Amino acid sequence: MLGSWNVDVQVGKFPQKIATALADLQLVGAMYEPIAYIGSQVVNGTNHAVLAKQVLTTGKDVENVVVMIFNEKDGTVALSGIDRVLEQGGELGGVNIDVKTELDEDAKKAFDDVFGERLGIRVEPRVYLGSQMTKGLTHFIFAETEGVTRNPERNACVIGYNSMTKKVIFSYVLGDHSNVAQLGYAFTWLKKQNVAFGSPLGEWP
Repeated sequence: MLGSWNVDVQVGKFPQKIATALADLQLVGAMYEPIAYIGSQVVNGTNHAVLAKQVLTTGKDVENVVVMIFNEKDGTVALSGIDRVLEQGGELGGVNIDVKTELDEDAKKAFDDVFGERLGIRVEPRVYLGSQMTKGLTHFIFAETEGVTRNPERNACVIGYNSMTKKVIFSYVLGDHSNVAQLGYAFTWLKKQNVAFGSPLGEWP
C-alpha cells in the first residue's frame, strides 16, 4: 500500500545507494554505526529506514540505538530524520547498550522462557541491543513481529523482555501505529498478560 512501510530486515546489508550515503555521512557531535536495513516506504520518492548505533561524542561518550531515515529522490539520497528508539542509561539500573547480531545463550534462554507460552503473535529476533538490571535482567532486542489477524502486518519493533517478571514491552520503530489494536487483541489471548507496547517504551498492565 502506498505510504506504508515494507519491512524487509537485512542485518549488516544495505542497498548500494544507502550504503554509499552511510559511508559519506558526516554529522557533528555523533558517529553512527549501521546495524541493519529495516525497509522502505514510497512517499515523495522512496524512504529507507536503517537501524544504527549512535555514539554521542560531546563529552562522555553515550551510546543509543536509533532509526535513520534516508530519502531517495531524483537519483539522490539524503538523510531526512533520526529517531532514537533505545537510550543508554547513565545511572544504576539504566540501559546498557551492547549490540550483537545474535542472541547469546542467556538472552536466548530468557526469550524462550518468556515467549514460549505466549500466543497470538510471532516474534523473530534479529539483533540484540542491550540489557537493564531492574527486578532481574531485562533484555532488549530488535525484532520482526507479525500478528494473527486475517491479513497480518509485519512490523519492526524494539522489544524488552524479562524472564523473572515475565513482562514484555514493545516499541514500534516505523511509521504510524495503526495496527496497535491488532496486537492488543492478539495479546488478550496470552496465558500471561503482563505485556506492553507503545512508543516510547512503556508498560501495558
